[in-house]
Amino acid sequence: MAHAVRSDHRGGVEEGSERSVVIRVGLVGAGTMGRRHLSVLAADPRVTIAGVADGAAAVAREAAESVGARPCATLAALAELGIDAVFITLPNVYHAALVCEAFDRGLHVFSEKPMAITLADARRVAARAKGSGRVYQMGFNRRWSPAYRFLKRQIDAGFVPMSANVKMNDGDMLTPSWYTNVAVCGGFMYDTAIHLVDMVAWLIGPVESVSALGRRSCYPDYDDIAMLLRCPGGRPVAFTTCGHASWAAPQERVELYGDHALAVSEDLDRVRVTTREQPHAPWQQLPSAGELDRWGYVDEDRAFIDACLGHGPPPVTAADAFHSVAVLDAAYASIERGGAVVTVATG
Repeated sequence: MAHAVRSDHRGGVEEGSERSVVIRVGLVGAGTMGRRHLSVLAADPRVTIAGVADGAAAVAREAAESVGARPCATLAALAELGIDAVFITLPNVYHAALVCEAFDRGLHVFSEKPMAITLADARRVAARAKGSGRVYQMGFNRRWSPAYRFLKRQIDAGFVPMSANVKMNDGDMLTPSWYTNVAVCGGFMYDTAIHLVDMVAWLIGPVESVSALGRRSCYPDYDDIAMLLRCPGGRPVAFTTCGHASWAAPQERVELYGDHALAVSEDLDRVRVTTREQPHAPWQQLPSAGELDRWGYVDEDRAFIDACLGHGPPPVTAADAFHSVAVLDAAYASIERGGAVVTVATG
């Protein structure tokens, strides 16, 4: 199976200039998330979308036609089109097996979160990614959202978070339809809260241990969860998540507490920094070029293509993806043990 990128001459390229490089991409899973990625990829001149696969033929056909690609039923059919890379945007339970199959076919892989819904499968995927010689990137799009980029810049400029408070809520657990099916989703936190679990590790440092309490309030799965996370240096992070909070803003909020200072974000684009000297600093509304930019999908997908082209390593690694699953595995174990402290597994 081909896995090298291809070069061709495109209209408007001046004689003697470098030939443009094209990545042939396929996508498996043409639901809402898959279509978001297709919209971004279709606008990237370095990408040719060769095919779109989905188990529902009509869904595959409609999505493929929207980007001038060929509809397929399986990853195997996509691979026959000579793709270099694949986006896996199926429900959570299918991620691990499809990622491993893609590596078997010599493909670069972008996988939507989570890496897997069991720690054992996450270990298997992480090991395969390490030994594949291919790019693997996890879909933690919030790392590119304006608010979280702002927080990261504050830290890079010298702000030291000593503790934090994190909230990640959903208005309901009705969409997607498999959300409350633990066998498919893995659990409530594997679908949304996992984003801010990754954010804690990115902004503060890897989570070392978890104590968690959970309650099944409105749904069959745990939909009210409070966690106490321990990060390097004993830094505590209080993390709450609710699956029935209504859709009132902010649905997500991160407060980083420094030396008599606070850096805070609400949702994806509202931020402020306060200090002892300036406790009433105004909120900033950060701009975005569009909704896909606001959610971080545009820069996320471009970063993956950059990595496929050899311009640098993927910014969200297999180790990052594994850690997020390990934290949730520890959290659910803690819930079952009545809030006992559980050490987070390492790779």
